[in-house]
Amino acid sequence: MVTATPPHLDYRHRSGAQTDLRKANLRKQVEDLARKAVIPKKIQLRLRLAMDARHGRMAVMFESITSVRNPRVKHLVRLRDSSHRKRQGRFPVEGRREVERALKTGWPLETLYFCPDFFPRVDAYSVVEAADAASVDCVLMDKVPFAKASLRENPDGILAVAHTRTLSLDDLPAGEPPLLLVAQGIEKPGNLGALLRTADATGADALVACDPVADLYNPNAVRASQGSFFHVPAAATSTEVLLDWLADKGIQPVMTTPGAERTLWEADLTGAVAVVVGAEASGLPSAWLAAPGTSVRLPMRGLADSLNVNTAAAVCLYEAMRQRSSAR
Repeated sequence: MVTATPPHLDYRHRSGAQTDLRKANLRKQVEDLARKAVIPKKIQLRLRLAMDARHGRMAVMFESITSVRNPRVKHLVRLRDSSHRKRQGRFPVEGRREVERALKTGWPLETLYFCPDFFPRVDAYSVVEAADAASVDCVLMDKVPFAKASLRENPDGILAVAHTRTLSLDDLPAGEPPLLLVAQGIEKPGNLGALLRTADATGADALVACDPVADLYNPNAVRASQGSFFHVPAAATSTEVLLDWLADKGIQPVMTTPGAERTLWEADLTGAVAVVVGAEASGLPSAWLAAPGTSVRLPMRGLADSLNVNTAAAVCLYEAMRQRSSAR
């Protein structure tokens, strides 16, 4: 069994009487932590906190990774690549907030990797407890391999591998009336994640990535969503397919474009609506602008002639929220 030292338990190997004294002190530290409920009871049982006399460290009842050459570490690094994510049907989820929200929404997680050396607070063990209770494979990692697998400059010691989910347009939920956010040709994963966060905050039913350049499962998209990725249903499709689907469902596209005659405030957003935003550089393609629906613009009073795509989406969706709340 590979061993690892839990956080805040500084123990170095000694011999003879010095070793016995250190072990006694360490046991006292463990008992103090247990009494203070710093480590959840279920995790105490899983960690076992049993002394490994040969190494003079704490033996742990989780699988443990100590080397950057471990195949699991290599797999985590390769999951940064979109083609590998698609082949494996897996994607990385890093960060306590993101993993907690994935667990809360019941998103299928395969493995949780945790490194106590990076925990900003000891209560991060609660994530391990929740994952273990959900029958997620939990793996302890030493600091060096975790840093190798992490995408972050300052990791917090929590990294999971999740299963991808493919939703069709017909799988998307629809409110009464539906409110969708359509993101056309988004290139930056961070923008895609921010749009998911905005859709979540404004109560949109779903996000549709239309002809996306960025991958929905890009780790930066997941991170930028601040966990909303796991709460907002999302699908990817083509413009042609989506236009036909919207027409079939009776959902009116509301296209944002600087050249529109009508301002956003003049549009009726109380019905079945899909707010359509495009990439900042190129805007919406002609297929959208020629489609049946409503084109709107956001008033610009300064030198700026455009807004960040997420800002534009937020303005539109909050206006839809305002109108719908007033109509009730």
